[in-house]
Amino acid sequence: MRQVLSVSKPKRWPSSRQWKQLHAVLTETELRTIKIASAVIVVSIIGLASSYVVTHRIEIPAIGGEYTEGLVGDPQFINPLYAIASDVDRDLTRLVFSGLMTWDPNEGITLDLAEDLFVNEEQTIYTLRIRKDATFHDGDPVHARDVIFTYNTIQNPTYRSPLRPNYADVSIVQEDDRTVSFILEEPSATFSQHLTVGILPASHWANILPQNAPLAALNLQPIGSGPYRFAEFAKDKKGAIRSYMLERNEDYYGESPLIEFLNFKFYADALSAADALENKHVEGISIVDYKELENTQANRNVTVVNPLMPREVLLVFNEDTNPILTDLAVRSAINQAIDKVSLANAVHNGAAKVIHGPLLSTMSGYTELEDTFDLALANASLDEAGYTRTSTNGPRIVKASLVDDLESTTEEDVVEETADEEDEETDASEEEVVVEEPATPTLRFTITTAASPELMRAAEVIQTNLLEIGIATDIRTTPAELLFTEVIEPRNFEMLLTPVLFGAEPNLYPFWHSSQTNGLNLADYDNSEVDTLLEDIQTELDEEVRANALAQIQELLAKDVPAVFLYQAPYYYAVAEKIKNVDIPAIIDPADRFANIESWYIKTKKALR
Repeated sequence: MRQVLSVSKPKRWPSSRQWKQLHAVLTETELRTIKIASAVIVVSIIGLASSYVVTHRIEIPAIGGEYTEGLVGDPQFINPLYAIASDVDRDLTRLVFSGLMTWDPNEGITLDLAEDLFVNEEQTIYTLRIRKDATFHDGDPVHARDVIFTYNTIQNPTYRSPLRPNYADVSIVQEDDRTVSFILEEPSATFSQHLTVGILPASHWANILPQNAPLAALNLQPIGSGPYRFAEFAKDKKGAIRSYMLERNEDYYGESPLIEFLNFKFYADALSAADALENKHVEGISIVDYKELENTQANRNVTVVNPLMPREVLLVFNEDTNPILTDLAVRSAINQAIDKVSLANAVHNGAAKVIHGPLLSTMSGYTELEDTFDLALANASLDEAGYTRTSTNGPRIVKASLVDDLESTTEEDVVEETADEEDEETDASEEEVVVEEPATPTLRFTITTAASPELMRAAEVIQTNLLEIGIATDIRTTPAELLFTEVIEPRNFEMLLTPVLFGAEPNLYPFWHSSQTNGLNLADYDNSEVDTLLEDIQTELDEEVRANALAQIQELLAKDVPAVFLYQAPYYYAVAEKIKNVDIPAIIDPADRFANIESWYIKTKKALR
């Protein structure tokens, strides 16, 4: 027995049978103490676990939810070839399609469908490689042939794409199944902004004749490679599309969006969209009308964001329609009489940014220019030029050679200052004549602008400003859709109050080069020094040289005053309060509000961190 016991291993932990006999070994006091201690231990463990869960439990974004937004206009071409002509089409195209590159509010022009970009030293060849995981909504991979097809289609005049001028001197070559090269005739440091066009699936579009492309069903039932795909649309009895549904693309190559459905409804104008928001027919609206801004901001169901965009508002002079505007002194006085700070506050309640030249603070070559507002200097400019003002209601002395051109001056207003009629007949063009002031000041111009609440309000403020130096103005409004054909193209204006919108890489050439006087050079500005600088920077690769040239252009325009640069306008967007993580610091185009839509969310779920 001793040998057996010596080789047996003693049990260090009591068996279940031995635990059952514990009450026979311990006293009642000891048993009570053990029970209390055990209870305390259990409660402590539960408390610690609960505390950990409470302090480490967080809500994280989850997939799900639906957002309904009101858009101004009707969808027609959800197609990168034609979408540029409509805000609605650009909005939907931005969500459905993706390009080789894209614009990001933090990074600028950056890679999208392309995973690599190589630019040669001369900046005449841009080579891009398409990422392997990029697919269209039908499951087909995005290949180089799709890129070639898209850009060749834009270049084909039969398709009549408004994007065609951007690629007039560009050749596109397929290097392999996933690589394409864009070959430029002239070097360009800013060509990457033209690589953001959405890519069409060649397999679906190749069999559609170019002349039939605008009529194709794919314009309203598009197949792209973007974060959202077409789901459905509904029409009213008249055949107009009233709602348009997109659903998340769960196979998106990037970060898949979290909001499950985007539903869009369409309205004739911004006021109608604002009414729909007020009546809860939609949860957000694409643009907030100027007159409805205060009411919309008071709506607790939405958040109004106002990112700045490269949109400048200018007062452009047309010297051909009124000879008085050929006088630099008059243009300078008008520039000096406009209180831009008060104007920006009156129109945009401080959200707009005052500007004094064509370059914005984010642009290369920008230098801060002094505020030109100075009523005393404006009056002095007119005095020195012969437009002497004695008082607001008193007579004004104007250049006699310009009397016939003043609409507010009649023969009865002219009082001759000399009795020598023979001398007057020979020297009238050199003498001054006193013009008795009628009910309105002698100098009178017409301000023409689009019939939008913002621009009409700005015109009224300018009108008040100019009265301070004795210049009267009439305000003429034209429907926005007719402004180009009735006002801009025929140059049918004296002073035009208009916005100018730049792209991702601002280019001053179309607006201020003398060769563009029949185009976007609205002032018909002609300065050979500015022309040379603009031509040089088109092909200049050195960023510092480009910046210096742009700074010189800014100074020359400030000296010549072909226009008054007023303010950089914000964009007002009302998005549903229920949508979280909406961050829109800046945009190039209203459609860019969706640049980071993949990070927006409605639903959440619990998780431990």
